[in-house]
Amino acid sequence: MSWVDSHCHLDHKAFADDLTHVLQQAMQAGIDTFIVPGTAFHAWEQQQTLEQKYPNIYLAYGIHPWFCDLHTEEHLEQLDDLLDDAVAVGECGLDLSPNKPDIKQQSYWFEAQLGLAAKHDLPVMIHSVQAHHLVTELLAKHSGLRGVIHGFAGNIQQAQAFIKLGFKIGIGTRLLKADTDKTKSLLSQLPLEHLLLETDAPDGLGKDARNEPKELIVVANIVAKLGGHSAEDVLNICSQHAKDLFKL
Repeated sequence: MSWVDSHCHLDHKAFADDLTHVLQQAMQAGIDTFIVPGTAFHAWEQQQTLEQKYPNIYLAYGIHPWFCDLHTEEHLEQLDDLLDDAVAVGECGLDLSPNKPDIKQQSYWFEAQLGLAAKHDLPVMIHSVQAHHLVTELLAKHSGLRGVIHGFAGNIQQAQAFIKLGFKIGIGTRLLKADTDKTKSLLSQLPLEHLLLETDAPDGLGKDARNEPKELIVVANIVAKLGGHSAEDVLNICSQHAKDLFKL
């Protein structure tokens, strides 16, 4: 069984000098499939370069809420064209943390991308920070979509609301710093059938450490311990979910 890092930003400048080595280390650990989401128009070309060089990298294209105010309608048309050769739409969503673009502006770009997901019949990779209630409201307006709530840090009730809307829950290396009681409660109650594993590399380990896809093994071990599973089962089952969702 091959394992999948369902969300890693391998186009980030942090990997500019040694990406081949990073991927080799991940593959030695059994992780051989990588989903690279988009964040803004200026990164889409770099993503395409990676896909051409590495056959085990698959792309999503999207407009991240942090950068939505940099975009125009022409970028939305460009995104529409790119999605003909993508496995998902995203990373897109809403973020209510301080110093982010206006929520009305975020919502416009998020809904536009939900529309493109429906048009192309693609899953959506959703960034939701302090905005789960708003994200669920918008997803309910666009019924029939599927995808994953990336880097989920909410509670079991919020997770169940997303699951009812057809979404998987993305669990990553931020588990290492997660609130213990909430994390234990979440992972003890969420069946593996609803989970995807991710690293969000190079982020996810704090400001002073570069995260890498090989750390997916750490994520699996934590999920296994808190959920009462074996790490191999976690990796096998969640990787199969990723392959099914993204049609790999």
